[in-house]
Amino acid sequence: MTATSSETGVVPGRPEMFRLNNILLCTSALVLTLPAVAATTSGKAVHGTKGHPAAPPSVVRVRHVAPSSDPESIQVYRRKNAFGQMVMQHQGVSVTHIDSTELARHQVTDVKGLMNLAPNLTVQPQGSSSAVNFTLRGVGLNDFTANNTPSVMTYVDGVALPIGYMAGAAMFDMAGVDVSTGPSGFTHGQTVTAGEINIKTADPTKTFHYGASEDIATYDRSITNLYVSGPLSSNVQYRIAGFTQQGGGFQKNINTGQSLGNANKGGLRAKVAWQPDDRTNIVFSGNWMQDDSQAMGAYNIQDLARNTPTYQNNRNTGWGFTPDFLKITGNSAGTKPSYNNTFWGAGVNFTRNLGFADLSTISAFQQMYVHNLMDLDGTRYAIYDDDVNTDANLFSQEVKLASRNPHDRLQWNVGMYYDRTQMHSVIYNDYTGSGSRPYIQRTSYNQDQQAFSQYGHLRLTVTKRLHLLAGITHESDDRDLYNMQTMRYNTAVYPTPFDNHYGRRGALTNQFSGMGGIEYQALDNLMFYGSIRKGFKPGGFTANNTVVASQLNPTKPESLLAYEVGFKSDYWNHKIRLNGDAFWYDYHGQQVAGLAVVSNYGVVGQYVNIPKSRIWGVEMEIDANPIPGLLLHQHFGYERGNYEDYSAIDSTAVAATYIRTGKLVALYRSYAGVDMGIPKLTLEGSASYRAKLGTRWTLTPYLDYSYRGSQLDVPGNNLYRMPAYFLMDVGLTFAPKSGKWSLGAYVNNILDRRYDVTRQTGLNGIFGIPGTPRMVGGRLRVDF
Repeated sequence: MTATSSETGVVPGRPEMFRLNNILLCTSALVLTLPAVAATTSGKAVHGTKGHPAAPPSVVRVRHVAPSSDPESIQVYRRKNAFGQMVMQHQGVSVTHIDSTELARHQVTDVKGLMNLAPNLTVQPQGSSSAVNFTLRGVGLNDFTANNTPSVMTYVDGVALPIGYMAGAAMFDMAGVDVSTGPSGFTHGQTVTAGEINIKTADPTKTFHYGASEDIATYDRSITNLYVSGPLSSNVQYRIAGFTQQGGGFQKNINTGQSLGNANKGGLRAKVAWQPDDRTNIVFSGNWMQDDSQAMGAYNIQDLARNTPTYQNNRNTGWGFTPDFLKITGNSAGTKPSYNNTFWGAGVNFTRNLGFADLSTISAFQQMYVHNLMDLDGTRYAIYDDDVNTDANLFSQEVKLASRNPHDRLQWNVGMYYDRTQMHSVIYNDYTGSGSRPYIQRTSYNQDQQAFSQYGHLRLTVTKRLHLLAGITHESDDRDLYNMQTMRYNTAVYPTPFDNHYGRRGALTNQFSGMGGIEYQALDNLMFYGSIRKGFKPGGFTANNTVVASQLNPTKPESLLAYEVGFKSDYWNHKIRLNGDAFWYDYHGQQVAGLAVVSNYGVVGQYVNIPKSRIWGVEMEIDANPIPGLLLHQHFGYERGNYEDYSAIDSTAVAATYIRTGKLVALYRSYAGVDMGIPKLTLEGSASYRAKLGTRWTLTPYLDYSYRGSQLDVPGNNLYRMPAYFLMDVGLTFAPKSGKWSLGAYVNNILDRRYDVTRQTGLNGIFGIPGTPRMVGGRLRVDF
């Protein structure tokens, strides 16, 4: 789809609703023992991921912010603590929790906004498209065709979204986000190697509430959220929420001065909860989102086709679509790079208390229609212009049974998960200005995929302080690629007919994964844990710019053996929390976007497997509440990765040999022992102080900051290196003590740092996508 997939050589002939969860006043639950599942009065779990009552044990890092009163929350108090998540402090395996207030404070309206809020997490747009790629602890897939299983799975209310476009859609009316690290799938959903992004949206309430928020900032950006929630009867509740986002475009066309990047999107979500009896809860949900935004623009780093000078300002961009390309793709003359995306879906979430266990099911259907028009060379020339049209739908069904009594020595859950996706994609590339490929190309295909998983998880209380854990999962993934066609529209300088049809290709993966762990509560406020987990991810296809059948050979599955140890602790009557972990990953068959040499054509993009890599790192979090109202947070993450066994096409050597001999020869370079280029150091922290103004008002100043080390996605070429950057946000919020409304002002990226969120390759060139500049704004929130 995007430039990562393209031929890279120069070889000729080729609202959030502003519900402010009370953080400083949140308390531990009454049950402070060590169960795997703690039940609420409604029979639902009070902890765990994606709404599953027997979620995997986890240590949670919580992004904390200034407190407020949340009319939709029911808290059970025993003793106050500033950080919450007390039960989770007694369970192992790391999870970063980002609450709804923090999401609103950082204007997180899609998953790209999570990157600087969780350690060792990278969320990058695929080129300038609306699809996203995730990397967690150095494990991820740069999926330029969005038709492969990601290494990091995104869930929304328990529904897995394995397509990058779906995962990158809007986030609004949020309850919170959990970022879980390491191989997963032992307690729910699909098996993946890197981890999960678990997004939870707000549920209906049993009392009537409504509210709105408005956030206005520079570049005419506006984010509006609305919601209403309450009972329809004694056993039926509803919630309706909507949002819209406009403006915010900060890029300029270097040739014409036109602006680019303005948002124009909105969405609706409705939920109805029904309790036919005191043991059953059924939630019906529906969602719709439309995105007609301008696309992000690429900025030129290297142009080997037309020798366009490198853009010194990464907020400059350029575009120039040929009339023939716009006509073929059905776009109007004068069209800017843009999106035209529609997403909708529906689901049913059922839970039933069976007495000895909880039965839960999730049924969901999601549909997307994506049209992205992009200029990936970032110049006025038609070197690498893309038009992507992808229609896809997803059906998923999960059934799960989990032990109910939290005091039983053996906690367990078992379940099954099924999903089916159907995709049709048409990709147009305009190379007519490249010099080496003077044609417009069209690639189209269909892909059907289905996966069936079975899993089980146990947690045994050996003694009061010692617990053992075990889990197993099996997944079968079957996918078919068919109706694959690549054709070229002839031009005066390229009269050669080219219309290739390729036969059906299949890829079947059947694998088991397992895990084992130990938790030891050394003291009441100190726990140590360790685990070994084996995860895998199925293979897939390179479905873009296909010119020879060999490009359609599927990649092999990848696997990850993860070792992790850690500790969790609270001190000084829960005024300081200190958590830490260390991990070691043995990575086999890593799927990456690589290169291949095609005889009589040139160098093309193709997914390949890296035989062996290793990643290791440490993470630490410190939360402090030294005096009432003052909350401090600091997270430190450090990781390193090296290729142990990896040889890749050396496109420079291939080009030099072709110039010298006239022959295309596959020449390789060994990257054994070479650094993988993942950001080594990540820091994120915050400080806020909730000051009382008399007896009725509060004033809360805050400061957030993050640091991200340099990143090199393509080894051996520093033009792909994204320099390290440091971001700082400041703000001030005024509110009544009741918390029913608030008024705030802020400056994000106050230092106006220029940074890149991705750097990728296009035909005969390299381009980058910039991060957001300084944004000055204000926000108003009301909740009644």
